[in-house]
Amino acid sequence: MNLTFLQAIAREEGFYVTGSRPNRNNNPGDIEMGRFAAAHGATEGDPRFAIFPDVATGFAAMKALFKGPSYAGLTVAQALNKWAPPAENQTNSYIANVCLWCGCKPTDIIDSLLEAS
Repeated sequence: MNLTFLQAIAREEGFYVTGSRPNRNNNPGDIEMGRFAAAHGATEGDPRFAIFPDVATGFAAMKALFKGPSYAGLTVAQALNKWAPPAENQTNSYIANVCLWCGCKPTDIIDSLLEAS
């Protein structure tokens, strides 16, 4: 069974690994702490990454961020290059894994993938 787009990102971020930072912080997208995270339920940071009160809130924040104006209309490759920039990540591998796990292509527009997430 394929993962949803958001679940695939969470897997790539290490969320499903017990004890990992995204897992401990209920932050499947490893969203940085800031105004956006606070407005979407984050209570504090660790210090860089947001801590959400529960997993559902963490997933909702990730979905809201991808549905926001800075990601709307982007391809998977464009969105993930922004989400997980090459300066900090192996972005090509990240894109390949997410596409494999959720059954999408790098050229797919993320908006339709978020409806299933």
